[in-house]
Amino acid sequence: MIGIVGGGISGLFLLHLLREKGLEAVLLEASPVPGGVMRSRRLQSPNGPVTVDLGPQRMRLTAGIAEIVERLDLTPSMIEARSGISFTMYRRGRLHPAPTSLGEAMTTGLVSWTGKLRALADPMTSPPGPTESVADALRRKLGPEIYERLAGPLLGGLYASDPEEMEARHTLLPALSRTGARRSLLLALLRTRRWDRVPMVSFGQGLAALPEALAERHQECVHLDTPVVSLEKVPGGLALVTPGGSIRVKEAVLTLPAPAAARITESFAPRLAKSLATLRYNPLAVVPLVVPDSHPPPEIGSGYKLTLDEEGATRGVTAHDALFGRPGLYTAFLGGRGREEVVERSDEEIMGIARSDFRTVTGVDTKPLLVHRTWMPAWDRSWRALADLDPPIGLRICSAYMSRPGIPGRLEEARRIVQAATSEDSPPLQSSITPS
Repeated sequence: MIGIVGGGISGLFLLHLLREKGLEAVLLEASPVPGGVMRSRRLQSPNGPVTVDLGPQRMRLTAGIAEIVERLDLTPSMIEARSGISFTMYRRGRLHPAPTSLGEAMTTGLVSWTGKLRALADPMTSPPGPTESVADALRRKLGPEIYERLAGPLLGGLYASDPEEMEARHTLLPALSRTGARRSLLLALLRTRRWDRVPMVSFGQGLAALPEALAERHQECVHLDTPVVSLEKVPGGLALVTPGGSIRVKEAVLTLPAPAAARITESFAPRLAKSLATLRYNPLAVVPLVVPDSHPPPEIGSGYKLTLDEEGATRGVTAHDALFGRPGLYTAFLGGRGREEVVERSDEEIMGIARSDFRTVTGVDTKPLLVHRTWMPAWDRSWRALADLDPPIGLRICSAYMSRPGIPGRLEEARRIVQAATSEDSPPLQSSITPS
């Protein structure tokens, strides 16, 4: 039997795939609800009841995700995001549509003609160096304007991180490899646009519908409110130690955030725990905002981010009104690397900041609904520790800090675990990490 520690989307995908292969598995989750960071709530707003997501705001409906959604009978409740809606960037009192094609890149007012011409040197420059900072690589290849006004805030916002502290080997180089663009970031960006053909979706009850349906489908193997406090080596496998006893498994997979994984492996695998504990996470405050029906919706497309030369606690906003037809709903994200102190403030202060920042950018007032504090893997220089992870035989890691972000990435990682578990030629589960 395979033991899965953690009931976020990674663990639930893994449980689902293993059981579909006929393998025996059990999942232990410390929280009383499944889903990890994928949380949704139904709240009252000035416009009536509204569904808000407190973690990921949408997901790409890849073929693998679509197959699982269909098997779980979630297709009828799925909502596809409206297509053709531009994202926007805020700079010096103006919102600019983010360019999504060469034509838009040539006509945008976000970047000067000097900055546009400078970016054309990208294919003639060397590829990013593995330990080169993302900021240095983007400035060197695309120029300072595009870095500050487009690439930097978009990439940094994805991780709530600081591109000055991120290394190219964990972000830019994998992107070049996936797209086959050997050195050109512009070419990689153009090829990445194909990803936009894959629709973005949510569900009527929010994205948490997916982990909840997975947990319900396999409820006999899912144990909520059951924290694993440590691991022990036993004859024939491992013991997952809980406050109520222990469960013996042949192999175990940790799908927890790195700090939690470090705590439970401290005595079992001290070196692994030490490496996991060094991975930095960035704190983030999520604030749903509602524009009353009596006010016209702001023209921000699918949302906005601030350029790096703008000051503000809000890193960006997602427009659920435009994307999924949720009346007047917008979600603001505050904090992240360099703005950590914002998340430490009271709920009232954070809601006030979110409301004020939104009004500054859009000219529209809102009603904040709540504050949800979460965190995101930073993918900064602390990620050098990935090269030192060496889980003992029988233990494997499958979590958001191991591969590219996004829900489809979690499914890909789970598939790799299952492939190793079902291959006759594969040794027992070990680390999937390949040092950069």
